[in-house]
Amino acid sequence: MGSPLQKILPRRGDKKRKGYGLKLAAVVLVAAAWATLLFDIPVRFPRIWFSCTAVIIVYCGVLHLLSKRREHAIEFLYAIVILYAGAIHVSGLPWLQLAFFPFIISLTPFYRLQVIIPLSILVPFTELKTLVIARENIVGQAAFSLSLVFTAAAASLIHAMLHREQERAVTELEKIREGARDRTRDTEMESLGSDEIISHYFASKIRADEEIQEILAAIKHAVFADGVHFFEYRGETFSLRNTTEEQEKLIITGRGIMAQVLRERKTFAAGEIDEKTTPVGYIRDRIQSLIVMPVLEGATPVGLLAIDSPRYHAFGDSERKTAEMFSAQIAKILERERVHTVLKQDITALRIIKEFSSGLAASIRYDIVLQKLCDYAQQAFGGEAFFFAYTGLGFEVKYFPGEIVGEQKIDFSGTLIELAIDNKHKEYVSDVRQYGMKIFPPLFRPSVSRSVIVVPLFYEGGLLGVFGMISDQREFLDSRQIGLIEVMCNQTAISIANARMHEEIELMATTDGLTGIFNHRIFQEKLTDELKRSERYSTPLSLLLVDIDYFKKVNDVYGHPAGDLVLKGVAKILKYEVRDVDIAARYGGEEFAVILPGTDSRGAKNFAERLRKAIMTEVFLADGKTLKVTASIGIATAPADAQTKENLIERTDQALYHAKHQGRNQSVNWGVVQ
Repeated sequence: MGSPLQKILPRRGDKKRKGYGLKLAAVVLVAAAWATLLFDIPVRFPRIWFSCTAVIIVYCGVLHLLSKRREHAIEFLYAIVILYAGAIHVSGLPWLQLAFFPFIISLTPFYRLQVIIPLSILVPFTELKTLVIARENIVGQAAFSLSLVFTAAAASLIHAMLHREQERAVTELEKIREGARDRTRDTEMESLGSDEIISHYFASKIRADEEIQEILAAIKHAVFADGVHFFEYRGETFSLRNTTEEQEKLIITGRGIMAQVLRERKTFAAGEIDEKTTPVGYIRDRIQSLIVMPVLEGATPVGLLAIDSPRYHAFGDSERKTAEMFSAQIAKILERERVHTVLKQDITALRIIKEFSSGLAASIRYDIVLQKLCDYAQQAFGGEAFFFAYTGLGFEVKYFPGEIVGEQKIDFSGTLIELAIDNKHKEYVSDVRQYGMKIFPPLFRPSVSRSVIVVPLFYEGGLLGVFGMISDQREFLDSRQIGLIEVMCNQTAISIANARMHEEIELMATTDGLTGIFNHRIFQEKLTDELKRSERYSTPLSLLLVDIDYFKKVNDVYGHPAGDLVLKGVAKILKYEVRDVDIAARYGGEEFAVILPGTDSRGAKNFAERLRKAIMTEVFLADGKTLKVTASIGIATAPADAQTKENLIERTDQALYHAKHQGRNQSVNWGVVQ
C-alpha cells in the first residue's frame, strides 16, 4: 500500500504537471493566434478568427484570475493585443496602433514593470509581416516600438514613484495617529476608535466647562470669596470663560494687574486695591481684596484665575495656596481639552488626506489634480488655497482667494514666493504683520493674510508651480500639518507630471501633427455624434470639404516646406473662422473638413464663401517669396441632402468634385449638382 508520504507526493507531482500543461496550452494558443496574423487569417476569415481569439482570451483570462500569484498575465494581455491587431489589419487603418499607448499606460496601476516592459516589447511583433516580409515603413515601426517601450517604462516609473509617495503619506499619517493615541492614554481613551474619539471630544468640551465651573464654586466656598472668575487667553486677548457671578456684570479691559500677571507669570495678591490707581483688568462691583494667578500649561500661559472680595485683607497665604492648587487642576482640564482638540484636527486631516491620496492616483486631468489639491487642503487645514502654474514662459493663476488688479505679467521678484522658488523649499510665515518681505506682488489682493505657507512644486528638477495657503489666523499651522502639506504637494507634483504626459499622448492621438487641428479619426467620431444630435433635436447639420487648388504645383514650384506652410496657414484660417460649436479637421492630404452643427445649406454656403475669400486673400511667405492659393469647397446638408454619415460625406465629395471641374476657387452645394 505504501507510506502516506508516497501517497501524497504523486498527487503533488500530478498537480505540478497539470499546471505546466495549462501554462503550455496558453502559450501555444497565444502563439498560434499570433502566427495567424502572418498569413492574413483575420482578413480572410474574420468571423472564425475573431471567435477563436476571443475564446483564447477567455481561457487565458480564467487562468490569470484563478492563479494565486496572478500568473499568465503576459499571455492574457498579449491575447488582447493580438485581437486588437487583427482589428487593425481588417480595418486597414494602421494609425489605430496609437491606441496601444493609453492601453499600456492604463495597465501600470495593476501590473509590475516585469509584465509591462515585456508586453510593450511584444506589441510591435503583431506587425512582423509588414516589417520582415513586406519591409514597409521599417523606420516608422522601429520608432513606434521604441516609443512604446519608453512610454511603458516612464508610466511604470511614475506610478511607482506615486505609490511610494502614497506609502510615505500613510506612514506619516500613522505616526500622527500613534502620537494622538499616546496623548490620550492619560485620559483613558486609547481603546476608542476614530468616531468615538470625535464624539468624546464634544462631550469632553461640555464636561470641561462643567468641571471648571465646579472648581470655581469650590474655590469661592473654600476661601470665602465674593467672586471667582476664569479668563481664557487666546492670541492677544482675554475672554471670560467661566465665573461664579453673572457674566453681564463683568467688563473686561485686559489692562493693569491682569496684563502684569500674564507678562511676569507670577501670582498677584493684595488686601487693599485702589482700582482708580491700579486697574485690575476687569470691572465689577467694589473690589478690595484680590488674587490673580496665571494658569500655565507647562511654561505657556493659557488663562488667568481671578478671586476677589469687597472685604479688606480677605485672603492670606493659605487662601492663596488653596487657589494655586485649584489653578493646577484647571490647567489639567485645559490640557485634556487641548488634546481632544488636536485629536479632532488630526483625525479630520487623516480622513481628508486619505481620500486625497486615493483619489489622486486615479486623476489624469491636470485641472482635476489641482482642484483636488486645493479643495482637500482647505478641508484639512482651513485657510484659503492658491496655486500658480508655471508654463515655462511665466506663471498662470489657477486659484487665488482674493482680487487680482490688472492684466500685467506676473512678477514675483522680492516676494516670499520668489524666496521659496529660489530655495526650492517651503516657506511658512506665522504672522505676516511681523514679516518684512512682501508675500504677493502689488496686483494681488488676498481676502485674508495673517499667516501664509508657500510650497514650490518641482519634478525632476523642473518647476511645475507654486501652491500655498493663507489664513486670517496667526500660526494657523503646526509642524505636523506643515509636513502633511509637503506630502500632499509631493504627490501632486508626480500626478501633474503624469497628467501632462497623458495630455501629450492624447493630443498625439487626436490631432494632426502638422496643422494642430483634429485628425481624420476624430473627424469621423465627431460627425457621428453630431448627426445623432441633429436627428434627436431635428436640427440641420452641414458638412464642408475644402480642397486647396493646385496644391501639387505649390510643392513642385516652391518645395514641400512651402506646402506645409500653406497647410498650416489654411488650418489657422479655419480655426479663426469657425464658431466654438463648429469642428474643423484635416481630412487628408490637402483636404480639410468642417462640421457645422445647426446650420442649413444657405448658412453653410455663406460660411463657405467667407472661408474661401479668407483663403484667397491670405499671403504666404516662403523663402522670401510670396504666394497665394485658392480653395474649392463642397457642401452638403443633413437631413435635406443625406440621412446617413456615408451619404453625407459622399455627396459633399461630389459637390467638391463639381466645384473643381467647374473652374475651382468656388463653393458648391450638393443641390446644384443634382
